[in-house]
Parts: sequence; structure tokens; C-alpha cells
Amino acid sequence: MATPRRPARRPDGRPGPPDRYPKDPSKYADPANWKYPVHSPLHARAARRYFNDPRNRAKYTANEQEFIDRRIDAALTRFGVAVKITAGTMEPEADTLQEDLPTATAIAAMGRDDLLRVLLGKTRLRAAMGIAESAVRFVENRGGRLEAAVKQYHARIDFNSRVLAHDCADFVKNRARGRLLCKHLGRLFLNLREDQATPLLRRILTERESWDFR
Repeated sequence: MATPRRPARRPDGRPGPPDRYPKDPSKYADPANWKYPVHSPLHARAARRYFNDPRNRAKYTANEQEFIDRRIDAALTRFGVAVKITAGTMEPEADTLQEDLPTATAIAAMGRDDLLRVLLGKTRLRAAMGIAESAVRFVENRGGRLEAAVKQYHARIDFNSRVLAHDCADFVKNRARGRLLCKHLGRLFLNLREDQATPLLRRILTERESWDFR
């Protein structure tokens, strides 16, 4: 294993933080060049995906690669969304996110299905679509609160206090710590009228770092 070494300043490095990204270099796996932001669960996962690309790794020495790897892995562990090892095989969370977290401007232009694709990933979105509409029973849908039974599970979303509570195993064990949705929550939003679901999903995605997912 190489000895970790902070990357040197590079000609292709950024002169400063990207627009709307953290101004603190410690929030980046490559702080000298303002690359691979790891300040949120989605960004940390995206950093891991991009830095696993051999073309990106080849730009750094082995020591610098070790430095960046350790910072990305530390962020993933801190957020509780690191890849899992199941029966000795790495399970990479199946299409959780294909792109970096969209900017607020991009989120404002996204429709319901695009928003769900970011919050679920393609695999879980397909699973959500496979759940029957009749599996959802709304208990409350007013005043900034959604409460429903989805199959045998319960879901409560309070937009006033920014709390999202759900009790399926996938959400409790995997998704809540990364502030992401599971297939049951995806089905819940698919059952809403699109003109109701879209602004609610935009709020969750825009404000997600301040939400309590439990």
C-alpha cells in the first residue's frame, strides 16, 4: 500500500471551489485542486464512482491516489453509505446516483420521475413502479404532512418539521443514513398527482441535508 500524500497543485486543477460548492478545502478529497467534493452523502458516493475510473486515477501518483481514496472512504463511512460487502462480494448500491447532486437551478426544472430517479436510483425506481397502486393507503395528506401505509409498512413525511420516517428494512438499514428513498416511498409519491408530488420532491432534494430521515 502506498503512503498517502496530499495531491500537488495541478495545471488542470480548479482555481477555487465550483459555484455553490463548499469554500472549505477540507470538504474535498483533492483539496489542492478543489476536486472530488465529499461534503454530502451523494457527493461522497459520486466522488467514489468518478475516482474509480482509471482515467481519473491515472492523473495522480500512487501516493496521491491513496490520499484521495482514504478521504473518500472516510466520508462514505461517516455518512453511513459506504458500499456493503455481502458474502464476500461488493454490492455497489445499484444505480443509486448517476450524476452529481443537481444544483438548485437544475432541481427546479426537474419533473417527478427525474426527481425520483435521483432519490431512488434507476433500480429502486423500477421496483417502485412494480408495486401496485392499491398497495398504498393514505392516512393523511394535508397541511404539509403525508402519512400512508405502503403494503405492510408505514411512512410519515412532515414538511414543516422536515422529518421523514419509514419502517421498511431497506430504508432503516441503508437509505435513511444517506437521506435517500426506498421503493415504498417511491410508490407513495407515484400515487400522488404529479403536480403535487413534484414540488414536494423538489423540497426534499433541495433541503435534504437539513432533514431527519429515520
